[in-house]
Parts: sequence; C-alpha cells; structure tokens
Amino acid sequence: MKTYSIILTALLLAALHAFAADRFGGTTAIKREATGFFRVEQINGRWMFITPEGDGFLALGANHIGKFIQGQSAEMLKRFNGDAAKASAALTQAIRDLGLNAGEAYAPFWPELQTQLPWVANVSYPQGAANFQFDVFDPKWQAKLRAHVVRECKAIADNPFVIGVAFVDQPEWGRKRLECFRNLPAGAPGKKRLQEHQGTDEDFLGVIADAHYAQLKAAVREGAPKHLFLGERFVLRKAPDAVLKAVGKHVDVFSTQALILSRHRPPEWQVFQKDGWDHEFKLTGKPVLVIDWAAPFSLGEAFDSEHGRIKTEADAAEDSAKWITAALAHPGIVGVFRCQLIGTHGNDRWFEGKAKRTYLRDDGTPFSNMAARVREANQAALKAAYDKAAAR
Repeated sequence: MKTYSIILTALLLAALHAFAADRFGGTTAIKREATGFFRVEQINGRWMFITPEGDGFLALGANHIGKFIQGQSAEMLKRFNGDAAKASAALTQAIRDLGLNAGEAYAPFWPELQTQLPWVANVSYPQGAANFQFDVFDPKWQAKLRAHVVRECKAIADNPFVIGVAFVDQPEWGRKRLECFRNLPAGAPGKKRLQEHQGTDEDFLGVIADAHYAQLKAAVREGAPKHLFLGERFVLRKAPDAVLKAVGKHVDVFSTQALILSRHRPPEWQVFQKDGWDHEFKLTGKPVLVIDWAAPFSLGEAFDSEHGRIKTEADAAEDSAKWITAALAHPGIVGVFRCQLIGTHGNDRWFEGKAKRTYLRDDGTPFSNMAARVREANQAALKAAYDKAAAR
C-alpha cells in the first residue's frame, strides 16, 4: 500500500507540472484574448474553449455530485466523523487528484463546486413543456419561453465559471414531436405550418428545430449575453440529420451524450464511437461537448448481464483511458463529462449492486485501478492536445 501511494503521488506531481494553468484550469501555453467569460475558438485545426483569462481549455469533468451530496453521502460524512466541511474539502481535492479540471455539466449540481471549477449551467423549460408538447410557432408560447429563459439566464449571467447554458436531456426529435403538431387544434399556428409544409416528416422536424433553437438562442443572448449557448443534450445517433443541421445554425457548441438507447448499453458506453461524433461535427459545423459518458464495471469478478458483459475495474479503467485519449484527440471535441463521479446512478439497479460507473467509492476514496489509470489518461490527453494546438 505504501509503494502504491508513492506511485500515485509521483504521478500526481508529474501531472500537476505537465502544464501551467490559470485559475479556470486553462493552459497558459495557449494565449488568446481575455474576455472575462468562456468562449470557443479554433486553434491550429482544433476547437477548444478559451477561459475568461484568455487561455486554451478542454473540459474534463464528472456529473451528479449534487445528487450524491443530497442523498447518498452518509458514508463520506461517517469517514470524517460528521464534519461536512472536511468531507467537502476532501471531495473537492479528490476531483482535482483525478486530473479533472471542470465540475458538472448535468444537474443536480453541488453549489460549492460552482465557485471553484468551470461548469455547465442547466436551464429548464417553463411549466407546460412536458414531453416536448408545445407549439414553437405560437406567439403565446414564444413569449412564455422567452420570459422564463431570460429570467433563469440572468441568475448566472455574471458568473465567469459558467462554461455555457444547456437545456434538456435527450430531447425527443421524432414521432412524438410530429404527433404533437398533428394533434394541434385547427387554426393553431403549428398546425397551419404543418399543413403548408411540402417536404418530408424529417424536413418538417428540421423546420421546427430551426424555429425552436432560434428562440432559445435569442433568450439566452438576452439573459446571459456573454455565455455560450450549448443547445440541448442530444443522444448520439438519435436525431435526424435535418434537426442536427438546424441546431448547428444556432448553437455555439453542440451538446451530446455518449449513450445509445439499446438493451446492451454498458459495452457500448465503453467504446469511443468516432464515426458518430464525426457525423455530428460535420453536420452541425460546431465543436462538440460530450456531457455524459460511462464505463460500468463490476465490484468483483466480471459477469454477464442482460445488458451485456460487465468488465472488471481494471479492464473498465483501461477502456476509460482509451475513451478519454480518443475523445481529446478529436479536433472537434472540446470536453467530456463522466457519468458519474461518486454515488449510485439510477441505472445501476440493473446490476443489483454488483457494479458501479464512478471514480470514487461512496466514502470518497478512489477505486484504485480506475483512479490511477484515468488520472494518467486525463493528464496525458490534455497535454497532447494542448501541445499540438500550441505548435507553430
């Protein structure tokens, strides 16, 4: 155990000295204009964020820490004899020790982290938008949406740690959205637009998306004019091309997830699907932020489940390292956020407590194989990407 600790300390010290960073985590080797807020820029063929201080930045984070703090932190508090301040400090240090430079990109959030690491703000829709059942062409809906989004955006407008503003998770762009418009009453603005439409159903979804994201962008610009607009969090391969093209007209960065909706998700989470992100990058023409990805692993021996093979921690750690390396080598991907840092995700019920997808145990200590390999991969991938972008 002592030897292992020495190795981890050496790796961490080497990582910390891999490149100098500003207070937002950006590399000072890549200098651009400082605007006081995050923005994106293409540098030597690759996209990256530019921090408020004007330094290049690729985001590495992990989600749902707020969910853990709210309901699953008993083991961590017990480890620190109920001292919440010490537990909080230890959790923040654990995040940094993993080589992560960003907080969360997916609610519920841990507010304390929002003053220390860059994060993605989430804005909800106003009441009455459940299941995407709204008419984007209706002036009354447009006014309601604008007022709500502007109000929510103003709350974070001056926070320099906000990378950008994102909306809902896994938006529905298919049959349900079309049914909404087909079921509108006669005379409704959306019904009229559908009746006038001469193209395919997919083309009409693109028309809806064009109007919808134009409205969202305008409201974000009004409420938080200096923040990036990140659209909604799409699922890889689950949106028609016409919608992706429409999204690309309006967002600053295209937000997506690594998940594919199938019965065999875990193995697919563990594979970096370059062709999928190549497709989204090409169609949108915008840099890509992967807001949710995972690599579930067994808490013991590898086992088979109805959702696929669940690997050992060591094998899943190697998969994670390959995933991170491939992601940050992609010229269009500006950041990735793991699902999740600590705690139990709802989908873990599939595995009856026999698997996790986290970097940390519930008491805040790291899964040793996963943490060591991911730390190494995070720092190596960041350094490689920064060195390449900084080269003249």
